[in-house]
Amino acid sequence: MAVYMKKEGLFHKMLNLASKKADSKLESPGIRLFNPKLDIDTLLYWQEDLFTSNFKGFVMNPFFLKEQRRRLNEAAMLPNEHGIYVLEITEGLLGGFIWCRIYDTNEYGKFGSVEEIYLIPELRGKGFGKALMEKGEQYFISQGAKSIKLLVTITNVPAVNLYKNLGYQVTRWEMQKELPKKD
Repeated sequence: MAVYMKKEGLFHKMLNLASKKADSKLESPGIRLFNPKLDIDTLLYWQEDLFTSNFKGFVMNPFFLKEQRRRLNEAAMLPNEHGIYVLEITEGLLGGFIWCRIYDTNEYGKFGSVEEIYLIPELRGKGFGKALMEKGEQYFISQGAKSIKLLVTITNVPAVNLYKNLGYQVTRWEMQKELPKKD
């Protein structure tokens, strides 16, 4: 039995509804290409949970959502640079997504980057994250990437473990220092 989030904002109501439906319809979800006309609102609803769980102090605002909408729509029009795939539980009901991007640089050559990956809470730990990552890897191979990079918050232990199990290694550390507030 699933435990649902208690906050009652629009985002949380949508997340809880999707989670309840996911519990009752988990037959054989499929992964398909992102369709902005059908899927964008769902991906935007998930942005708050995705970012607040990874970035301390993140606050969702309309400007951020507007920019994410623009970025997702633009990415969907550039399939050689972006691959966005959704996990569809049943027709029209999504449970997660992965956003892949190709970069070609002098420093690293052509590589893939997992820009975002998200699963509704009730689907975590059931192999769906691995399936999305494998779909992303297929996309990167098809685009000629030589490696894949991603950023993960060190406190997101389940994600760190997933990536380690898929063969990812730590190649650099990102460090941060909080500054005192300006007087």
